[in-house]
Amino acid sequence: MPRSTLLLTFSALVALACVAEPAALEVPDGADIVVADDLSYAPERIEVPAGEPIELHLRNDGGIVHDLVMDTGWESGEVRPGEAVTVTMAPLEASTVAWCSIPGHRDAGMELEVVVREGAS
Repeated sequence: MPRSTLLLTFSALVALACVAEPAALEVPDGADIVVADDLSYAPERIEVPAGEPIELHLRNDGGIVHDLVMDTGWESGEVRPGEAVTVTMAPLEASTVAWCSIPGHRDAGMELEVVVREGAS
């Protein structure tokens, strides 16, 4: 493949990745999935039912330790590289943000938007 074609293809992929809007993962009852990578969660946004306990499956595919915490005091505990944990959060009544509390990770953008679906039960 000519170098100019390869460079153009790479540039197009980078541009597409920069403008693509990540979709929210709609969480079926009892099955949240959040994947931690080096300094991000995927997806970056999840939707959960109001007033129901939330089960999170947190898998660390990155190369460093991560966790997930909320200002409600809830926390997942540390998840080491290659580990996966399942944790249950108390029911939420309002949307919030969760983040990695490892120093510097939240500042680097490691946040997860948790959107509560009103009227779900």
